[in-house]
Amino acid sequence: MMFRVMLIDDDVPMLKVLRQMIDWEAHHLQIVGSTYSSAKALHMFEEVQPDIVITDIGLPQTNGIELADRFISMKPEIRVIFLTCHEDFQYAQQAVKLKADDYLIKDQLTAEQLVQSLGKSVRLLKSRVGLINRETARCNSILFRKDLLQRVIDGAPSETTVAYAEQIGISWTYPWFMLGIVSIHFSSFDNRYKQSEYPLILYAIYNIALELSESSEGITPFLEQENIVIMYNFRVNLAQNANLHLHNYLQQLRFKCSHFLKIQPSVIKVTDKVELDTIGPVFQKMVQDKCEFYENTDYIDSDTLHITSQMFQPAPKGFLDGYVSELERAVIRDDLEGISGILQEIARIAREMSIIPDDFVRELSSMLRGIELIFSSLKFDEDLFAYLALTRTLEDTMELVERKFMLAMKSRHKGAVITVQEPKLQVIQQYIDQHLADNITSIDMARYLFLNPSYFSRYFKRMAGLTFTDYVHQYKMKVATNMLKMSNQNLESLAVGLGYSDRTYFSKVFKKYVGSTPSEYKARHLARK
Repeated sequence: MMFRVMLIDDDVPMLKVLRQMIDWEAHHLQIVGSTYSSAKALHMFEEVQPDIVITDIGLPQTNGIELADRFISMKPEIRVIFLTCHEDFQYAQQAVKLKADDYLIKDQLTAEQLVQSLGKSVRLLKSRVGLINRETARCNSILFRKDLLQRVIDGAPSETTVAYAEQIGISWTYPWFMLGIVSIHFSSFDNRYKQSEYPLILYAIYNIALELSESSEGITPFLEQENIVIMYNFRVNLAQNANLHLHNYLQQLRFKCSHFLKIQPSVIKVTDKVELDTIGPVFQKMVQDKCEFYENTDYIDSDTLHITSQMFQPAPKGFLDGYVSELERAVIRDDLEGISGILQEIARIAREMSIIPDDFVRELSSMLRGIELIFSSLKFDEDLFAYLALTRTLEDTMELVERKFMLAMKSRHKGAVITVQEPKLQVIQQYIDQHLADNITSIDMARYLFLNPSYFSRYFKRMAGLTFTDYVHQYKMKVATNMLKMSNQNLESLAVGLGYSDRTYFSKVFKKYVGSTPSEYKARHLARK
């Protein structure tokens, strides 16, 4: 009997690696579909009806965890294997209660591990043990809770919202609510995890919140796109301090996140009484305006009046320009203490001016991009800019920038030594140059160097400080930027010439490593002429 397998990963070379890694038919397995898009994955799943799905966790738009939840609701007996980049995964495993068959670490993945994981899935399929039965999936799905939260945000009539909540097992019997938002502190997250693990860790926090809510009356957690939302339904009761009840719950949540996940989440909660049908505007103001941005603590009590009346000022045009030359001089002198002082001064000015948080982050990101252009040997990884857009406090923002600055400064000097100590890197670069039009994988490169693929992946990451796939993408994007400056070649032919058969995927990779789309980059270059 052949079992049908579907592969999902937004990194196309990884899909090729998985296809090449084992003889699928020899193990009675057939790859019936593969895609880099979570949106396409849902349509493909309905068409090919796989028995096993291997999916990356860190997918954009709909992440692998949410995708798996959708698959399970459509086909409860489906088996799921997750791919992750995280090398120290046991922290998340202590908290995440996903009923997946296995978690495979990409950079350490071997053919033997893949066969072993698939063997486990096949055995479970044969015994007809599903991940979760249809009734449980229907009643406990995150998707139903998300739908409930959306009804609250949209201001649906409270009677119908309460009735809907009751249908999915949530009892809101009192007239008043308190609201809390729990978000990840990215400077602590970045110290331990990778960007692709963000959805997983958010899911882990949600599961901790869910477990704690079982013994905390009236508290309902929701997994929102970028935060955990806590709604506390209560009545005014002299025998119980409602504010203290929610405070204790959130403190327990913070403690468990610190203990299990080694991160400290940020928390803001509304302490006054809010009616169900008025939560929407308060919630949207909290999320969109980041009203806690300039506060000095990770745990903030507020009230609706403070949140709705909070006023920030637009960032004056070029207000950070004066700090660029100071940072340039500090970089040239390798003055890490000076860089730290400049960043602290920038934070002080932003707080005094009470600049709109998103404006400040945008100006800060633009300044850092400019520093990168001035110093070709100083590169910030793209995680920084993704995290900056999500940070909710000035403290977290500046801690993150300072940490990334220090890492970039260290790797700047480290990178100068690599080519001298590791001559094999030159051989690898030559191979990439000779195969620019090919979709090169670590398996291809390992074969060329007569190395075991698993050994090569570990060797290369130790040598270059990044994965082979990231290195190839970066290398090709440097070629692409030069081509965009020097020729009038259209994007389709440029993409094909660099081994990207799909223009959309090429543009996505270009934006990830360059910071703008190919069209935006070319327009900017032409404007400077």
